[in-house]
Amino acid sequence: MSNYSVPKKVNESANRPCKVSALFALIFVLSSFLMANKPVVAQTLSLEQALQLAIQYDPLLKGNAHRKDRFNAEAEASSYWANPQVSASVQNLPTDGFAFDQEPMTQFKVGLKQQLPRGDENLYSQKKYQVMADQMSVESQARKAWLKREVTLTWLDWVYATRRIGLLDKEKSLLTQLLDFTDSRYSQGVGAAAQQDILQVRLALLSLDDKYVEAYQQKNEARSALSKWFGAPLDESVSAPLTQSTRDAIEVDAILNDSNLSLSSFLTVIENSEPFSILQHHPEAMLLQIQTQIEAQNVNIAREQTKSQWAFEASYGYRQDAQNGASRADFVSLGVQVDLPFFNKSRQDASIAAAASKMSASETDFRLKVNELAANAEVLKSRLSALSERKALYETALIGETRQLSEAELTAYTTDTGDIGDVVNANLKQVQVQDDLLKIDIERARTLASLAYLYLPTHAHFFE
Repeated sequence: MSNYSVPKKVNESANRPCKVSALFALIFVLSSFLMANKPVVAQTLSLEQALQLAIQYDPLLKGNAHRKDRFNAEAEASSYWANPQVSASVQNLPTDGFAFDQEPMTQFKVGLKQQLPRGDENLYSQKKYQVMADQMSVESQARKAWLKREVTLTWLDWVYATRRIGLLDKEKSLLTQLLDFTDSRYSQGVGAAAQQDILQVRLALLSLDDKYVEAYQQKNEARSALSKWFGAPLDESVSAPLTQSTRDAIEVDAILNDSNLSLSSFLTVIENSEPFSILQHHPEAMLLQIQTQIEAQNVNIAREQTKSQWAFEASYGYRQDAQNGASRADFVSLGVQVDLPFFNKSRQDASIAAAASKMSASETDFRLKVNELAANAEVLKSRLSALSERKALYETALIGETRQLSEAELTAYTTDTGDIGDVVNANLKQVQVQDDLLKIDIERARTLASLAYLYLPTHAHFFE
């Protein structure tokens, strides 16, 4: 686009019909080009497909499934008593002959000992592991919601960069049409067309190079960031989805696929709900609630440590008959053992106080998390409202006004009452307005994705 040469201006005038036909031809080309886009020929990756792949290949979700199985197994194992202990010994064996029937005190003794849990420690340990297993389920819910938000935001960055390149292509073709038109006027000596008019359009074309570099950088970065959720780089043949017009709405229905809410009903729920009560059921907050339950079981376990631990044992002692044939009775022994945890009471009280303080801290963290989520929801709701107003303003007024301005500037330049710079700026303004509208659509979709992250995991509570 930089190889255009500036022809010498001729003195003879072109005929008026050629001038008028060129004007209408250029207006038609500019108007039709701004409203059209190229069809998609490459394989596209929709948002719904991206979300499914990210959840399917997420290592943390698979790890949480294994951790849940582990905690369920731990809960079952903790309900059992300690293994009984079996002992066998030969007692009072004489050293002067090592004969088993020499002394009446010699015996072969077999014993069995069973240690009992300390109070209800096993019961509370079982409950603790059951709660930890439930925690893995809630953590998986939180992970899925987080994945959907992050993948959606990355996918939207990819779509924005791809569609922005399409707008730059339209801007380039628009300027090329203007250059051809200005070149033709200058060559034919029509009106006051000057050499600087051609140079000004060419300069605008050259300035697109930097915009292209920036847009392709954004596209490649977003594409690379998106591939990390799939465990492998995206195939080169995969592209971001495009629509027949850059003014079409960005795909957001996939965000609501796992709920029974349409986009309109979802917006109604957001508007009518009170976030400080609804978001208490958000997985992030529920994780802290579950952590509080775990700490409560730790408090119970610490209290059980103040109770005595009992152990029962029984043994049977076999004695061989005497050497002279006299019969010797066998022995049976029964016993009870109990420890006395009263001498370290200060340490036990400190352990209970530490566990209780940790539980109270978890309760505080829960309230802080709810406040944080609710504040984020209020900010996002306000942002969504402003973006919706801006979107309506662009669609109902700015797009039409910039198109009329472009046509007026071109008419003025054709009749030698305008400047080529005004024509270039007016036509580029049309592309800029479409780019701004695309940014608004993308930002609106990002805001909806963030609101969906907050509200969709708790949508079952909307109707309680």
